Amino acid sequence: MPTLNPDARYPGYVAWCLRRKRGYLVGIAFVDEQTLFSARMGEQVCQIEHYCRMHDTHNDLQDIQALALEWVREHADEFSHDTVRKAFALSVLD
Repeated sequence: MPTLNPDARYPGYVAWCLRRKRGYLVGIAFVDEQTLFSARMGEQVCQIEHYCRMHDTHNDLQDIQALALEWVREHADEFSHDTVRKAFALSVLD
């Protein structure tokens, strides 16, 4: 995750892999719930940065902050601890 740190690492393993027209879709099973949660938080930061780039903020800090808050209002539930816990529980049951 270059947005966070080029050396960011989250231990896990490839749980499944599907070939797509343009590459592959890969499912990762993380080693524990905390690692999964940390990876999801990193993903959230990347999603917010992408959202801000789509709206071409020209590095205006107020615009960036407003867009980040807007993204959080719209999507934060997808990254909540409860959502992550449910995803972890499902992967353990599989």
